[in-house]
Amino acid sequence: MNVLNCAACGTRLSEPLRLLPEVPARPEYDGSTGADGARHAPATMPRGTYAVDPEACGAPYVPHPDPEWTGIAHPGNSWMGDPDGPGFLISAGPRDTLVVHPEDTRAYLAQNPAFLEIGCCGAPGREGPNEVCGGCGAVVATLFADCTGPYETHFLPDAVQVRAV
Repeated sequence: MNVLNCAACGTRLSEPLRLLPEVPARPEYDGSTGADGARHAPATMPRGTYAVDPEACGAPYVPHPDPEWTGIAHPGNSWMGDPDGPGFLISAGPRDTLVVHPEDTRAYLAQNPAFLEIGCCGAPGREGPNEVCGGCGAVVATLFADCTGPYETHFLPDAVQVRAV
């Protein structure tokens, strides 16, 4: 088992986690309200696990080179409609983020005061890393918790250290 710690100050950022070989398939939101009362898709990661996501994740977003593109290779946090014109924006965000179940980090992280974005059902995570270390305030992760995408937390690879427990 491992825990994630803040690279800046060493503060613990997660419950004990077991590494999975890959990110599981992202479940689709079925429209129901979860046990926690929230309307978001089921969690991608089982509680107590994490995985390295090789795909680009989150902000910044850049125009897709083909304005007719409508493919969805990685739902929720890798593309969005272009609010300024036709076509789609795709993620040019960090790769190799560490993906965890959001409830495995809840006691250790705080909302990033620089990003107060609001989705219809939770934080969409489209503006950039929206969670900070509860110890020192360093920017460490992006919570995706809106009903329009997967329910997961992505830690920036350089912001955390994985330590065995």
